[in-house]
Amino acid sequence: MNGKIHELDAADHGAKLQIDADSDPAIAAMMHDLEHFRDVEKHWAPYHTPKNLAMALGVEASELSDIFTWTKDGYDIDDTQRAHAAEELADVMIYAFFMCSRLHLDPLKVIRAKHEINQGRHWQETEPNQGEKVDAKDKDK
Repeated sequence: MNGKIHELDAADHGAKLQIDADSDPAIAAMMHDLEHFRDVEKHWAPYHTPKNLAMALGVEASELSDIFTWTKDGYDIDDTQRAHAAEELADVMIYAFFMCSRLHLDPLKVIRAKHEINQGRHWQETEPNQGEKVDAKDKDK
């Protein structure tokens, strides 16, 4: 991938993104429940390597996108498709939480840090209804 990589916590090299006493209690509880399920109930921890989790995330994201394959833009999904999308989104988020667990990251802190970066971006019009993503600090280049 040729995308620009941002260090989400450059000043502290990611220390502020870790799950810790400052983490939202609901996030910490969900992480604990998922880790207990993985490690104690299923004994899957040895298989939850970053590579395997990244691949699983891709698979689940593909299953989500499959719901919308060949639908027109603006297509309003029905209740069955919405329920299916919710299930696939849950799988994506569960694997994302497992990845955060493996990397000792707080998912909410990571999302907030990335959101702050995204707020500094804008779309530069190149053609009608199309745009090119440009970071605010790179817009004068």
